[in-house]
Amino acid sequence: MIAAESTELFVGPRTALLQVVRVTSPTPTGPAHAHVSGPGLHSPRHGGTLHPGPFGFEVSVDVSEHSPGDVVPAQAFLRSAAGEASCAFSLVVGEPGWTVHLVGHVAGDAPFDVLRAHLDLALTDPAYRFAVTSVQLLQPYWDTFPQHRSLLLRLISEGRVEVVGDPSNVVGVTPLLAALPSGSPLEASSLGEAERSVYSSFLDLRSSAESPHVLLPVGSPRSWPNRWVTAIHHDWNRRYTWPRVACSLPRDYYVRGSVPVPPAPPDESPAAVFASHAARLTGAAFPASALARAQVAHPREAFDLRSDVTSRSLAALTSTVDSSVVVWNPLPEPCTDIVSVHLPSARNVHVASDGAALPTLVDGSTVTFLAKDVPATGWRTYSLVEDDVDHGWKRGYGNEIASTHFVLSYDPVASLVAVDGPALEPPALVGPVTVWHSEVGEKMVGSTTCTLWHEVGHLDPSPLVGVLGSRTPACGTLPEVTPRLSVAGPPLGPVSPEVTPVFARYWLHEPAPLGGLAANVRLEVLGPTRLRVVAVSDGADFTGSVQLTLPDGWSASWESMPVTVPAGEFVSAEVRLVPPRTPGCYPVRATLQGLPFEVYDVALLTVPEWDFEDPVEVLWVSSSPAVVRVSPGESSALRVWVASGAHGDLPVQARVLSPRDTWDLVAPFCVGGLLPAQSRLPLDFTLSAPEWATAGSWSAVVKVAAGELVRTTPVIRLEVAG
Repeated sequence: MIAAESTELFVGPRTALLQVVRVTSPTPTGPAHAHVSGPGLHSPRHGGTLHPGPFGFEVSVDVSEHSPGDVVPAQAFLRSAAGEASCAFSLVVGEPGWTVHLVGHVAGDAPFDVLRAHLDLALTDPAYRFAVTSVQLLQPYWDTFPQHRSLLLRLISEGRVEVVGDPSNVVGVTPLLAALPSGSPLEASSLGEAERSVYSSFLDLRSSAESPHVLLPVGSPRSWPNRWVTAIHHDWNRRYTWPRVACSLPRDYYVRGSVPVPPAPPDESPAAVFASHAARLTGAAFPASALARAQVAHPREAFDLRSDVTSRSLAALTSTVDSSVVVWNPLPEPCTDIVSVHLPSARNVHVASDGAALPTLVDGSTVTFLAKDVPATGWRTYSLVEDDVDHGWKRGYGNEIASTHFVLSYDPVASLVAVDGPALEPPALVGPVTVWHSEVGEKMVGSTTCTLWHEVGHLDPSPLVGVLGSRTPACGTLPEVTPRLSVAGPPLGPVSPEVTPVFARYWLHEPAPLGGLAANVRLEVLGPTRLRVVAVSDGADFTGSVQLTLPDGWSASWESMPVTVPAGEFVSAEVRLVPPRTPGCYPVRATLQGLPFEVYDVALLTVPEWDFEDPVEVLWVSSSPAVVRVSPGESSALRVWVASGAHGDLPVQARVLSPRDTWDLVAPFCVGGLLPAQSRLPLDFTLSAPEWATAGSWSAVVKVAAGELVRTTPVIRLEVAG
């Protein structure tokens, strides 16, 4: 038995197209003759010998008497050395004119050898074209290989490379697209299998296509060029007229296909929403650099940046409103949820809205209440009113708590906790338990604490943010609230790195420095006593200087060099060194001056007589605490000592890595300092627990970096006492 099916493939000249029918046989038959018959269908009955192609025996059929989409009853005939066979099938008339755009792509922060492989393939095969995605992350490659800049720019100008990503990038080209859809791995063991995979993807994607064009990114963003892309490009178009399959750029799909370009996804984080309103109402500059870095930074740093932006923005916004408490809503829809504010000291107050008292919880210096119908991306104001009523938690009985939405009960026999209401995962609570009631909700305290708030239909954190306003707590109704426009205030976010100098090869440890890096410096080791200093411009023309910092006993052919670098270019100079006779490891630093902050690179050079059988460690953690413990309302230092055996000073940075629950407790995220030659340096963090902090214990480590060297402390326990 044989089988036959129509395809969307067409062969022949565009003025006399023939649709391809796929005929397959369960047993190998070698060369064969085949034809198809049916109403209004024509194929040569005595055509030439057929050989199996990517889709089996491919029979060319004239379907010009029909329209695309027509279903025609047909019969396929196959004659081979195995004999003759036939089968009936329904031929669906295809639609010619489609193009499949195969887009090779590589991320800007891919490994250097991967980026170079895509460039090399483009130079080897003119048919290969590719996109550089996340082009804003290309600076490491751009700065490390400035000699490749002209090549990449030439390929862009020739339409063989396209950049995708943020408009702010070192290439200086405004991308058409902010992002590229994820790609197909296109893994295959043969060219035919790869072509069948592309055809299958075409069939899947064309049903949702807005024009006769299909976009098919190929490969992962940090992988080598796919081996089949150019092979398919060359082989497919020798075989078939439609659909065309070609190595393309994203703009070929969007521009030629008249497909709407998807807009850049907006930053809808609360920090961005609040900053946007603050910039509009107060005239302060929008913190674009801080929010852009938060998109790519370590999650802890992103949290700190967004928290800083939120704090500054809400302070600016709240300064325009006369009220005791201002509740801000970052969501695009009105919101009713719980809000807590922390008073400078414990006070007995209740919350009022338009003169009416609201259910209030006062827990030490923390005031909690339900804010109803806070406008979308807007605010609502409240008063704090002194009284003599106890608004705190009151001890209850039993093992069950309830809100307007949920009932939570604890079974001491089973130890698992049950929540009645919508499907929710029960909290991991182990007894014995106590229950507590308040005006705004109820809580159960055991191994952890679970709180059910009245009129809140979820157990997640509230999106609303409460801020103490400019008025002192007082009785009475609120006045009409009108935002007061003011002149531009302080920045709504940080604009430059807090820890400097910045390591030139920052990408080994972190994203690009806050605010970007308009110029950079690099040290290349040419020999034991020869270095090359390279200064590059990643923005406008740059004028500054490079300063060499030599260890004691070293001399150099020059120690300071003025540099003028045209936009997007680089300059270099060699330096000859004279080392001392004392063996050891010696750091030589090149510092670029002329930016708002210093940028440095470092080369670790060794005097040849150094005894490598008993090497001296260059960087190590000499001591760190096993436990740092505080009680609510207290703080304690977390001090890590680092040491060096190098015969020269080393700039170091340290980052504390800890769970999300501790990010409000341990700070800062990053500290820096200059580690003296053959000496020690303390690096200090602080564990602080506010009075309202809950008890807990977490594991943390501190990661120390000096140049490209990285060391990590043993685990440190962070504890807040109960």
